[in-house]
Amino acid sequence: MRSFASQNDVFIFANNSITIISFRKSLFRQIFTYPPFFLSELPNFLTLKCFTMRHQIVFPFTRLLLVGLLLFGFACQKDNDDNIVAPTTELDGTMAQEWMTQAYNTVKRTGLFALDASRIYAYTAITMYESMVHGMKGYRSLAGQLNGLDKLPVPDPNKKYDWGVVLCHATPQVITELTPGISAGTIFSLNATADRQADDLRLRNAIDNEVMKNSKEFADQLVIAILQWAVKDGRAVVLAKSYAEPARTGNPQFWYGRTLNQEFMAPFWWESRPLAINQAQICQPSAPYEYSADPNNVYYKEVKEVLDASFDPTKVEVGRFWANDPGQSGSPAGSWIGIGNQLVDQFDLDMPTTLKMYVLLGTGTRDGFISCWYTKYRWNLQRPVTFIREVIGVNTWNSPVVTPPYPDYTSGTSVNAGASSQILTYLFGNRSFSDAQHTDKGFRPRQFNNFREAGTEAFHSRIFGGVHMRKACEEGFKQGTCVAENIINKLQFEQK
Repeated sequence: MRSFASQNDVFIFANNSITIISFRKSLFRQIFTYPPFFLSELPNFLTLKCFTMRHQIVFPFTRLLLVGLLLFGFACQKDNDDNIVAPTTELDGTMAQEWMTQAYNTVKRTGLFALDASRIYAYTAITMYESMVHGMKGYRSLAGQLNGLDKLPVPDPNKKYDWGVVLCHATPQVITELTPGISAGTIFSLNATADRQADDLRLRNAIDNEVMKNSKEFADQLVIAILQWAVKDGRAVVLAKSYAEPARTGNPQFWYGRTLNQEFMAPFWWESRPLAINQAQICQPSAPYEYSADPNNVYYKEVKEVLDASFDPTKVEVGRFWANDPGQSGSPAGSWIGIGNQLVDQFDLDMPTTLKMYVLLGTGTRDGFISCWYTKYRWNLQRPVTFIREVIGVNTWNSPVVTPPYPDYTSGTSVNAGASSQILTYLFGNRSFSDAQHTDKGFRPRQFNNFREAGTEAFHSRIFGGVHMRKACEEGFKQGTCVAENIINKLQFEQK
């Protein structure tokens, strides 16, 4: 037995067979780098076994044919010589999946609510897409399409880049800068992931120092541009604005923070710049039901439905599965990001499809919450807990799921469910899937026939969890669906 090792391959000749173990995705290019003395020692008939990162192929070969390959080359050899990096369209979505999982875990560790979480997911997705788009044939940048994003850096045509290195160098910087209160341990985890991915890409694609340098420099330029764009979305301004709680005198239906000793959360968030929709006031629902303490009135009945559901263990289980409380998950904004992470494996998604999915989900979540927040503070409707204690008279009642510190109408989880389920249906059709993102909290995976079925369960979960009345959920689901349709109609990913 004889063997030869190159930088990225191991070549073994024994028992009339050649075994090539390649750490690159290309199957045959390494043949042309092997020393000629190996060919002179080969028998006339042999077996060639090739193992790459994604394939295993075994087939009979002859020495004459192998020499012919050496002399004339495969048709694909020129492409590989001209572009030493793997085409983005050949990559699966696992690298992007790992980063969105990192974003989800960062939100979880930091204990963020849905608003900042939705912002992080959206900008993370856009960063990944723009890191890769110049290597995705037939795709176009989102510059000039997203609100306020007039232009982004473009690669130098005289330089070579590895787009995977661009992605793994840019993404952790954006997550770090946009996460308020991020811990040193989380930053370490992000940087360790970036270093590991870069080392893997260097080995797999035989990336030289110049390409690494070019790729990281382009990533840095991209990060600067995206962060400059992000800081202008108004987050700091809207959070700094003061808000006077409206008086409940003559308006018993108004949100009442003292029921649970809460303060209003981000009442001006709706003034933030959305990513794709034109304004927060888009897709607005009709008014909530008129307040009434009459047991025969629809308002009273909707609150009573919430109270009754809180004593049904099956319904409460659904409520808790979708709860996504801060610090326990990626927040309600991360619920469908978590589903998307699982779809990468379940549907075997390639890189372009994965990136498009994340951009649409992130944009839908971000813009959905902006639209929802306008509705919440337009109507300032009380939570069920206030009515149950004050009117129905169950003075010690608490919702099975933690009641958040902002008004009832409409439900943010329901808006997100409407937007996300509509986006995933647009991308993949009516496909079944499973959601196992909460097994760490003791929940069994839930199976769904399609995305809209899951979305419907998600909006019911807020009724069953005791935090929203039915109309807030049904109208919120419609509101999110409308937001998604506007985003889908606006953003163009493929070149015409």
